[in-house]
Amino acid sequence: MKIKSIKESPLNYLKTFKIVYEDKTGRDKVWELTSRGDKARLEKEIQGQEFSDGSMMVAWNETKTSLVMIKEFRIAAGHYVYSFPAGLQDEGEDILEASIREFKEETGMDFKPLGLDRPRYTSVGLTNEKVYTVFGRYSGNFSKEYLEDSEDISPLLVDRKKAIELLQNEDVTIRSAFILRAFFQLPLYEEI
Repeated sequence: MKIKSIKESPLNYLKTFKIVYEDKTGRDKVWELTSRGDKARLEKEIQGQEFSDGSMMVAWNETKTSLVMIKEFRIAAGHYVYSFPAGLQDEGEDILEASIREFKEETGMDFKPLGLDRPRYTSVGLTNEKVYTVFGRYSGNFSKEYLEDSEDISPLLVDRKKAIELLQNEDVTIRSAFILRAFFQLPLYEEI
């Protein structure tokens, strides 16, 4: 895949909002953000109601020596990025059902959820999107048969050695990098 053009455009799947707020000196300011939800949802969130858009799945083998990750061409980056499988929750679907379905779609493998972390912001400076992190075990074999035509995804198994290689040499999303470091007990940072 390659980028062909970039242009400003009204959005089909996201909504954009300008939020007028008063800063600590009493001046009005404007914050711009994108959301998967509508204005009613955003207003409820600002009042403290919690929402989730989907999940990210962290799946390991029986011996906890390898994790399933994906290498995906991300249009916004213009190249391949490594991350954990993730996806949006469909209408009427609970988060565990969504996690099992999305894991199958992106990897071809089965996913058995064992636990989850509450919804957390993905990029709070740009969007109000929140996702669960669902933890569990994988089984089966990789397959690309469930991918959509617009998805360029290759699943892979990552052990400790591969995790170090990815963190040193590849673009890994920030959430995925922190999970790799924690799971494989790697240093949180490289000394300067």
